[in-house]
Amino acid sequence: MDFQKLKHLLAVVEHGTFSRAADAVNLSQPALSRSIQALEAELGLPLLDRGARQVRLTPYGACVAERARRMRFEEAELQRELKTLHSGESGTLVIGLSPAPASLLLSPFLAHMTASRPQVRVGVELGATSALLDMLRAERIDAMVCDARMLYDAADVEARPLAPLRAGVVCRKGHPILAHRRPGIEQIRQYPVASSTLSPEVSLRLAETLGPGGAPEQMITTRCENLDALVELALHTDTLLLGVICVTRRQQEAGLLVEVPIPPDPQRQGHYALARLAGRTPLTAQDALYEFTRECWDGFASFGVRG
Repeated sequence: MDFQKLKHLLAVVEHGTFSRAADAVNLSQPALSRSIQALEAELGLPLLDRGARQVRLTPYGACVAERARRMRFEEAELQRELKTLHSGESGTLVIGLSPAPASLLLSPFLAHMTASRPQVRVGVELGATSALLDMLRAERIDAMVCDARMLYDAADVEARPLAPLRAGVVCRKGHPILAHRRPGIEQIRQYPVASSTLSPEVSLRLAETLGPGGAPEQMITTRCENLDALVELALHTDTLLLGVICVTRRQQEAGLLVEVPIPPDPQRQGHYALARLAGRTPLTAQDALYEFTRECWDGFASFGVRG
């Protein structure tokens, strides 16, 4: 059934005469009349009683007109929804964040979305990059900020690299390990060490810098993907926190946590990326994650870098 013919029927009903309805829909009166007659022929029922003064609906026409009004309303709603969806003002955005990006971005991003795009429904999945990658492929999340090194062989994923983040070890202010000018693996292994899942590259650099005992599988005693919980652990115990340094930037600026001066290594970095499935048309709301992350990330990358 041609929806345009239904619109012509509604125009006749709402304007009362064929002449006024024809003007409203920019048709000649004969063309409008032919359109209504074609609709009646298609349905096999009379839709209008054509009186001398005013056209009236038959009972069949009243039924058709009621449905046509609903269809017209739904068409208008569809157009409105698509417009707001394209503008990024509505829709659903489900993002994935691996541990370091979650600690850095989650709270400020949610606050940003609440303030700037309150009609967008936001969902968040947290976890290791391998788990997030499975979710992305299953289309349970739309985009993610995660460990870039684990995406190199993912041909089905479009990844945009972010500036690397320096990795190292932090501890609470006054920690006994700070009595050593350059602590090595012997001093580090005297205390608990906490970390989230590290990229293979960071693990390799630690082992090369600290020696065989510096391999994370030997050194780490507490592993958790919630970095905020590990920060609290480091603040209140002798646990050393291993990971990207900028995660604890606020605590360091407040003098509560201190970077442990382990042997330097300019290549000891965490590499992260913005990622989504390749070849898919993204919703405009996804751009909010990309724009917000890029605005924040340079500040994360520059924290603690000595010029």
